[in-house]
Amino acid sequence: MRSFNLVIAIITITFLTGCKRNIEQQILYSFNLDRIVEQSQGGLAWNKSPEFEKNAVVFAPQNREFSITITDGRDSVPWADAKYLVCEIMSTNPYSAIVYVDFYKKGEDFSEANIVQQGEASEQEFSEQPRISPKVGILPNLKTKMVIPLSHLDGQEIFMKRFPRQLKGTVMGHRLDIAEIGKVVLRFEPVMLPEYSPKIEIAAVYLTDTIPTAFEKPEMPYVDEFGQWNQKDWLGKVHNIKELTDNMVALELSVKEASFPDQWSRYGGWKSLKFKSSGFFRVHHDGKRWWFVDPEGYAFLSAGVDCIGDNADGMVSGQEDLFAWLPPQDSMHQNAYRERGDNRMLNFLRVNMNRVYGPDARAKWEAITQGLLKQYRINTIANWSDLEFARKIGHPYVLNMRDFPSTQVLLYRDFPDVFSEEYRKNAVAYAGQLEAYKEDKYLIGYFLSNEPHWAFGDNNLAFEMFAVSTSSETRLEFIRYLEKKYKNIQSFNSAWRQNLASFDEISTLVMKDSPSEECWKDCNAFSGIMVDTYIQTVCSEVKKVDPNHLNLGLRYAWISSDLCYRAGTWFDVFSINGYSYPGPPETGEIARRSGKPVLIGEYHFGATDRGLPSTGIQGAEDQQARGEAYRYYLEQGFARPEVIGIHYFQWMDQPVFGRFDGENYNIGFLDICLRPYSELAGQAAASHEVMYGVATGEVKPFDRVIKKSPQIYF
Repeated sequence: MRSFNLVIAIITITFLTGCKRNIEQQILYSFNLDRIVEQSQGGLAWNKSPEFEKNAVVFAPQNREFSITITDGRDSVPWADAKYLVCEIMSTNPYSAIVYVDFYKKGEDFSEANIVQQGEASEQEFSEQPRISPKVGILPNLKTKMVIPLSHLDGQEIFMKRFPRQLKGTVMGHRLDIAEIGKVVLRFEPVMLPEYSPKIEIAAVYLTDTIPTAFEKPEMPYVDEFGQWNQKDWLGKVHNIKELTDNMVALELSVKEASFPDQWSRYGGWKSLKFKSSGFFRVHHDGKRWWFVDPEGYAFLSAGVDCIGDNADGMVSGQEDLFAWLPPQDSMHQNAYRERGDNRMLNFLRVNMNRVYGPDARAKWEAITQGLLKQYRINTIANWSDLEFARKIGHPYVLNMRDFPSTQVLLYRDFPDVFSEEYRKNAVAYAGQLEAYKEDKYLIGYFLSNEPHWAFGDNNLAFEMFAVSTSSETRLEFIRYLEKKYKNIQSFNSAWRQNLASFDEISTLVMKDSPSEECWKDCNAFSGIMVDTYIQTVCSEVKKVDPNHLNLGLRYAWISSDLCYRAGTWFDVFSINGYSYPGPPETGEIARRSGKPVLIGEYHFGATDRGLPSTGIQGAEDQQARGEAYRYYLEQGFARPEVIGIHYFQWMDQPVFGRFDGENYNIGFLDICLRPYSELAGQAAASHEVMYGVATGEVKPFDRVIKKSPQIYF
C-alpha cells in the first residue's frame, strides 16, 4: 500500500486541446487513502485500477448512509492555503453518480439545522448532519477530477462553476469558516438495491491552489455525431442520417392536421363552463374551486411545458475531446453555436435539424412544434420558452421577467438591500419591461423571478447580514427597529449578550453564531419585514405598468420557511416548483395562508432506460412509468380546488454532456434528435383531455402510483 502525506508537486499538464505546456500545480496536501480504507466500516478495498493505471480505492455503497471519512478533523490540514478540494474519481455504472462532500464544524457532530435538498419530501434522517454539503454529478465510466471550490463554504452561492467532465455542482447548508472545518466525509448516490448498486473508484484526494486539467482523451468518444451518448444503445437511438431524416419527416406529417378538442376555446379554455369575460386572463373562485378564466370568459386550467424552444445546447468548452464530431462553425451550423460567458455552447438539436432541412430548419421546427402542442393538448407555453414563437402562433404563454431588482450590496446570497433608494429605482426600471406585453391577450401572466436563492433553506436573513460588517440601509433600518424595541443599549446588551456602548455599534457588528435566543428571534422577526419590503416594492411597480395581466409570483423552489408565505398577499397566483413524489406537494396550506390559487411551475420524472444517465429530480423505472407518473401528478393536482396550473419541466431532453451548468437529465417530451417519447406524450395528452372533468369531479383522477426510483440529480 502507498501512504499519502503532505507534498508539493510540479506536474506537467496536457491541455484538452492537445498542446502541452508546463504549469506549476501545487498539490498542497494529499489525504491518506490508507487511512480512509482503515477507518471505513467495510466496503472499501485497494485494487489495481486499469482506468487510473494505479491503485485506487474501490467500493460499492450498500445504503445511503454509507460514507468515507477523508479527515476526522484532528489532522493538520492546510485548508486556509488551498482554493480547491480535488477528488480523482470514476463511477463504473450505467448511470450518473452523485458525490456529496459533507463538511462538519469543528467540535460538532451535527448542524444547527438539517440540510433539505430540492425534491425531497422530508429531511434526510442521518445520525449526523453536516454544516454544509456540496454535491456534484459525475458522468458514468469517465475518469474525472472533481473540483470543489472552498470559497463556497461561505454559503453565499448555491451553484458551482462548471468544470470539464464534472456535471452540476450544488451547495446546501450554512456558512462555515475555513478555520472551523472539522470532519469531512464523502457520500454517494444513487443507492437503491438491487437495481442501483454503484461502484466507485477513487485514486486521489488532495488540496490545491490551481484548477487541475482533465484527464487524457478517452479511447472511445463519449458523444456521437448526433449528440447522443456513445456508450449505450437503446430503442429509438439514431444511427445514421437516413434514420434521422426518416424520423423527422414522419413526425412532420403526423402532426400536420392536429387541432385542439372541439370543446376547447381558441385559448384552450373549457366551453362547458363560462364566467364573465375581462378580455385578458384572470382568476376566479366559483364557490367550489379556483379557475383561470380565459379572455373569452371560459374556465381555463393551465397545462404547460417549460422550455419550449429549439434550444438544447450544452457546454463544449474544456471538454472538446469527448465528442466524435463537432460541426464546423460555417453558414450551415453557425446558429448551433453560442457563447455563454467564457464558454462555448453547442446545440445538437439545431445541428440535427440543419442536416435534415437546411435553411428551412427553423420554419420546420415551428410547424412541427405547433402541431405537437395541439396533438398533446398543451394549452400553455410555459416558462423559459421561445416567446417570439409563442406570440407568432397565438398560443397562451407565461412570461419570466428578467433581472429581478438587485443592489450593489447583497445581504445574503441574492437578497438585496431592500430599504435602499437604489432598490426602489431598480424596481421601477424592472417593471418597465412589461410595457411591451401589457396589451397581449395571449399572455396569462408573469413570474417575477425563479427560485430565489435566499429561499433555498430555512434561512434567518437578518442574522445572515452579520456574517460581515458591510454597511447597508437595511442594517440601519434594523438598528432603528431594535432601538425602538429595547429603548436603551443596556436592555439590548442583556438580551443579545453584547457589550456595546451604543446602538450605532451594531452597524459594524459581526457574528458567526447567534449569541442568544433573543437575538435569533429578533432577527427572525425583522427577516419578515425585509421580505415584506422586498416584494411590496416590486409588486406595486409592476401593477402600475401592467394592470391587465396576472402576477404569478416568485416560483419558489419549495416552501422552505414561513418567509415564503409572507409574499403571497401581493401575488394574484402563488407559484411554486413542485418536485415531489408521487403527486404535487402540499398546496392547501398555501391557499389557506395566502388566500390565492396555486400554480406549480415545474415538476418532472426521468428514467435511465433510454439515452441519458440521469433521471432528474424525480425518477421512474422506464418511459412507460414516466407517462404514468405524469398522469398521476397532473390529475391528482387538478383534483385539488386550489390548483389552477401545472407546468412540466421540460420540452427537450438535456444534452448528455451537460447543459451550461451540467444538468443532463432524461426529462424531455422529445430527445436530442426530435424524436418524441411516445409513452410520456400519449399519456400526457390523455390527461389534458380529461383535466376539466377531473377538476369538477366528473372524472376520477388517475390513481396508479409508480414504483419509487432513485433521484439522480445534482
